[in-house]
Amino acid sequence: MKKLLVLVDFSAPSVNAVAYAAGLAHDKGFGEIVLMSNCFVPLFEQIVPSPDLVQVGEEEINRRMESLMKQLLEMKTEIGKQLPPTVSVRIAIGTQPLLRSVIEEVTSEAPSLVLIGTSRRALGDDCSIGRQIIPLAKVIPVPVLVIPPEARYHPVTTVLVAGTTDAAITLQPLLGDLQIVQYAPPQKDVLADVLHAAAEHQVQLIVALPRKHSFFYHLTHQNIMQGVVLNAAEPVLILK
Repeated sequence: MKKLLVLVDFSAPSVNAVAYAAGLAHDKGFGEIVLMSNCFVPLFEQIVPSPDLVQVGEEEINRRMESLMKQLLEMKTEIGKQLPPTVSVRIAIGTQPLLRSVIEEVTSEAPSLVLIGTSRRALGDDCSIGRQIIPLAKVIPVPVLVIPPEARYHPVTTVLVAGTTDAAITLQPLLGDLQIVQYAPPQKDVLADVLHAAAEHQVQLIVALPRKHSFFYHLTHQNIMQGVVLNAAEPVLILK
């Protein structure tokens, strides 16, 4: 059964990613959507009082977990109304630091795809997940789909493949008969050129290829990756 894992912090970008996941699951035959939130309380907060003398103990941790569970169950009910009976919805709450919790969930549940909503403004703007979107995209071992706030699900017919000139050959078995716009950005103004090409060709998806085929390959290009995922009007699929 194909699964979608959606990271949720109840910010507007993550709520939008959940709605996008519902459309994607319905259209592409996914059998399950997993809504995952995180409730990690650092040890420091548990042993050292805050400036206003508040110390996070077991009672407060349980209260946070119960509140988070209630929100997730409400979201599960709402998204369930948009889905056919063939698609189930499950909730998960991590208790480790975000990256570790997500890796544990991906390892144990083996989703086909992880969805992350992001803001087009500042990296951490109203979206706690957004503060770690680049580290998440780098460590998650399955494809990651980054959903910009204005994106609504529509069937994908045309994709922009941002990578080396032989990338389309690598990608064709994955994308089947979709129209592929191959684009190898120049060394200068990579970000602007990728975003311009996506708009010019009216694509519904930007695909970032793995390893040597991708312009994200070198660590020095992290700012380019960040720029694309935070500024593209279209979802960005990061392959592994």
